[in-house]
Amino acid sequence: MIIAFEGIEGSGRTAHLEAVKRYLEKEGYGTVTFGLQMSKLIGERISQVKRNIVFERRTLFLAYVTDLADQVENYVKPSLDSGFIALADGYILTLMSWGLVRGLEKDWMNDVLSIFPRPAIYFSLISRPEEIIKRIIKKRGFLDPLSAGIDICIKSDVFTAYEDYINEFQKVLISLSSEENIIYTDRNFDEVHKEIVNKIENLTP
Repeated sequence: MIIAFEGIEGSGRTAHLEAVKRYLEKEGYGTVTFGLQMSKLIGERISQVKRNIVFERRTLFLAYVTDLADQVENYVKPSLDSGFIALADGYILTLMSWGLVRGLEKDWMNDVLSIFPRPAIYFSLISRPEEIIKRIIKKRGFLDPLSAGIDICIKSDVFTAYEDYINEFQKVLISLSSEENIIYTDRNFDEVHKEIVNKIENLTP
């Protein structure tokens, strides 16, 4: 099955995915990891074009989809057929939120994303903007003025621009998510991890 961790960068997606991966493997399950911009096919190319602030949003959305589709077809599906659990570091709802914030049509995106297998469960990770920005700066050492979201929130103050984008993104993600799948990560890490694991335990035999 697929377990998806959805959310904006800095929401705790990767950290909680890795914690769940360790838990599942300790329990004897085989796991594989995939996610947004992780394909060997075009993942690096997406990083390059993202720095072109005028890159057409619909085209970039399709690039993300192509990147994800390459992983699903060539890596995820064979792994699922072999009995592995696939953990997604950003999946359908993350892409939907990215597109809706930028004005892309919901019905069109639903059609495009219908090619992907639905996850057995997903977690929409939400955190306070100031906490997300702090995590990004701790990871990179700075807040990239050309990071995701700056294309729709161009301001002289990078912090305010990114804070606005985080708020918009998370508002959309919450609207797309079922209440029971929304996880607030600006709490103690172990407490959040326990909540996620409890939900997963109801799925695994």
